[in-house]
Amino acid sequence: MSTDSHPPKPPPDPLAVALAHIDPAPHGFDWNALMFAAGRESKARALAFWRAAAAACAVVAACLFIALLARPVRVLERVVYSEKPAPRVEVPAPAPALPQAPWNSDEPAAPGAAAKWFARRAELLANGLPDPEPKFDAPRQE
Repeated sequence: MSTDSHPPKPPPDPLAVALAHIDPAPHGFDWNALMFAAGRESKARALAFWRAAAAACAVVAACLFIALLARPVRVLERVVYSEKPAPRVEVPAPAPALPQAPWNSDEPAAPGAAAKWFARRAELLANGLPDPEPKFDAPRQE
């Protein structure tokens, strides 16, 4: 008995063998060119729409400009009579001018003024400001 459970293979078809040895012919299909053309066509309608919208806006702007220039100038004159005169408003007197600082004045300083100023400055820097006098008496402790 035979241990082979598979039937024997039939001989290969000569047409299938001949087709297997043939190289396919190159196709004339360019995928990138197709996608580029599809993108261009899809944007052509949108581009045409925006060009038309821009042209319409330009026409409207030109019409408005011409209408602005061509409109007549209206001059409206009216005479208004009033029974009583307008109330008189009192303008407050200007505040007196503040005395000008001696270093900003146009007048020459008194002789020795700079020396007095420097002496006072040196005294304040050395001793500090004088203590103010107390305004009330402190309670005495007894």
